[in-house]
Amino acid sequence: MRKAAALLIYLAEADGPVAREVAATLLWPETDEDAARARLRRTLYKIRIAFGSEVIAASGTSLSLHPALSVEVDSRVFEHACDVGPLDEAADIHKGDYLVGFSLPDCLEFEEWVFFRREALRSRLVQALERLVEAKIAGGEPRSAVVQATRLAALDPLSESAHRHLIRAHLAAGDRAAAERQAETCVRLLRDELGIAPDSATLALLREPTRDTGSDVPRTRYVDVDGVHIAYQIVGSGPMDIVLVPGFISHVERVWEDRSCRSWITAVSRLGRLILFDRRGMGLSDRVGARPTVEATARIFWRS
Repeated sequence: MRKAAALLIYLAEADGPVAREVAATLLWPETDEDAARARLRRTLYKIRIAFGSEVIAASGTSLSLHPALSVEVDSRVFEHACDVGPLDEAADIHKGDYLVGFSLPDCLEFEEWVFFRREALRSRLVQALERLVEAKIAGGEPRSAVVQATRLAALDPLSESAHRHLIRAHLAAGDRAAAERQAETCVRLLRDELGIAPDSATLALLREPTRDTGSDVPRTRYVDVDGVHIAYQIVGSGPMDIVLVPGFISHVERVWEDRSCRSWITAVSRLGRLILFDRRGMGLSDRVGARPTVEATARIFWRS
């Protein structure tokens, strides 16, 4: 019944009807078309028997959840909370990675779909936690900021940006010792795992805790384009806009961790307003539930 569960999950996440051929190929990729469609029919029958009613509306060409059903999908509720708030609710909903522990090893297309969906939701969680930490510090709730920043750092222990959020939260809470321990953890992880030293802005937080000494690293912001959140930074304020188009892999915050890149960005920003961004599906931008195509990336770029 795992494939029956996978079919229900896929239909619940779909924005509309799913073609029978798509569902059959997704769940029985190594089977010929006629056999795959036959197995799909048997699976639909098993689902109807298990629930004792029609939960899937099936036509000759497509499948969807029955319109009479009232369905609440956690992933959709989470995304809605990320979009409109409250962010505390979004953080509470995302308890673990999407479909953790559920897999269909013989269905590579389904596994790939789960991977991209999982990455998209994790990306939204990172964004929500960053915004939540900033809001809690600004709103005079540093202890809550520490809780959320701790979770943020645990999501990606090699993210220097996440460590900075946690250091700031500890300092805002008046716990300098905890901030120093977190800085030491950051230094150790970056040295042992990546062979690099932390950016000077990270350590500067401890030298001047009364002000945001990391302000020379621009704040990461997000723009919503066709429902996809694109991470970007703006450096400088000259009369000319300069857009830095990233390569295949990018991360707008980690680029500052490389001193040569940092120096180059600083020099270019003297010529005008330099705009850095992560392509959809990369860095801090949303994962999009599928492989990012050249056409989709170009549309996001021009809309941004």
